[in-house]
Amino acid sequence: GTIGASTYSLFQIMTLESWSMGIVRPVMEVYPQAWIFFITFILLTTFAVLNLFIAIIVDAMTQEHQEEEEASRSVLGSDHDQIMAELRALRGELAEMRGQNRV
Repeated sequence: GTIGASTYSLFQIMTLESWSMGIVRPVMEVYPQAWIFFITFILLTTFAVLNLFIAIIVDAMTQEHQEEEEASRSVLGSDHDQIMAELRALRGELAEMRGQNRV
């Protein structure tokens, strides 16, 4: 067949869509040892596709975690600035009180 037909057949085998009756059995009648190729191909492509799905899920979770972390940093940053301003004001008041007590 053509490259396109071969690619489509391999895609059918990879997705396990009518691969047994439509592709493997006719090939096995002519080439009985072809099961080695088919089993190896199915195992490798299934492993690769599963890893792709896992990578997509992990990437989405990582992005979500980074967004949450950035949001919490911005909230903590504004709280930190406010607390530091209050602390400076308290230190200033304390310094004034100490100065008044010495006089």
